[in-house]
Amino acid sequence: MRPRSAPAAAGRRFVPALVCAAAALLTGCGVPGSGVVEAGGPATVEAFPGTPNRLTLFFLSPEGRLTPVLRATRDDAQAPPVATAQVVTVLLDGPEPQESKAGLGTGLPSSAGPVDVASSRGTIRITLPFPVRRLKDNAVRQIVCTAAYAEGREDAAAIVLAGGDGTLPPARCGGALPGTASSR
Repeated sequence: MRPRSAPAAAGRRFVPALVCAAAALLTGCGVPGSGVVEAGGPATVEAFPGTPNRLTLFFLSPEGRLTPVLRATRDDAQAPPVATAQVVTVLLDGPEPQESKAGLGTGLPSSAGPVDVASSRGTIRITLPFPVRRLKDNAVRQIVCTAAYAEGREDAAAIVLAGGDGTLPPARCGGALPGTASSR
């Protein structure tokens, strides 16, 4: 009969260990709970730092969302920034083949006409070579955000688009990228 009592004794030692382990799990590690602790705003990062040898263009995803695309322009990091009119002209040329393959598109008409950019008192006026009043919102945002990033004033500048059919009300990019001022 002794062989049967040995497992029973081992089982009796196992039960207290199991109870202690369960109690430890149920009580946690002894750290008391606390309420919400204010520690300042969220961390911010510059997701797309402006450099003179890269352009930030905005195209549309297959779902129609504004999507930034970085394009290299030149190897010289000391070169002056590309003029905003040139950046908008590059945007109007549309996505490159590899960008189109990735599903990016544009809501803008293709255009070979000149783009004029004038800046005064916090407003950037862009005169385009096509009518602007019938552009869809995302097409307008493509130009507004591309111009704002080219100017280095992501949501500080009011952008006014003008075309052969008139002028649109001033618009701001509104922090189209993570880490921009309006998303802070």
